[in-house]
Amino acid sequence: MKILLKILIIYFFFAPSYLLSNEKEKGLQNVYTLLQEKRFDEGIKNLKILSEQNDINAQLLYSKILFSGDLRPQDFENSYFWGFSALLGGLKKSSNILEKLSKYLTKEQIKEISSKLREFLEKRVFAKDKRAIIQIAKLYENYTEPPDLVNAYTWYNIAVAQGIKTAKPKRDEVLNNLNEKDLLDAQSLSIKLFEKINN
Repeated sequence: MKILLKILIIYFFFAPSYLLSNEKEKGLQNVYTLLQEKRFDEGIKNLKILSEQNDINAQLLYSKILFSGDLRPQDFENSYFWGFSALLGGLKKSSNILEKLSKYLTKEQIKEISSKLREFLEKRVFAKDKRAIIQIAKLYENYTEPPDLVNAYTWYNIAVAQGIKTAKPKRDEVLNNLNEKDLLDAQSLSIKLFEKINN
């Protein structure tokens, strides 16, 4: 537990100030304060709430706590879930914990976790969470076997339409790997989902 608290303290004091600028990061700062004050139950409860709101920094911390078993019993499936979500959200350092967890989980368990994560992210999309759109696209493009390029294109296409400029090169890259029928199917699905998201 001392190691975990040291990690929290180092992260809190040395994290770039821009990370603490928005509301979610203020919530994460509050979690660190609660944990430093040894108010573990309250801190973990707040951390879970932030993770469910798709705060990727909170998700990575929650994943590490569930992996270590210091403040909560070890829970490798949920640790993988939150670490994977953080990775899809752009936190590349999440891959370290996922690599460790993959030694303890079967391919079938990981596949089931991925399915649950997709459902979670879809709910986040309909709650107007733009980051979740990119996360789903990455999930389909890079973490399904074989890659599901129709759904990857669908979600990248929605992301571009929602004003996420970084999605445009990815959408165009996937576009070049689709045949005409798949492209029409993906565009049709994009339009339906886009209208559903924006209603």
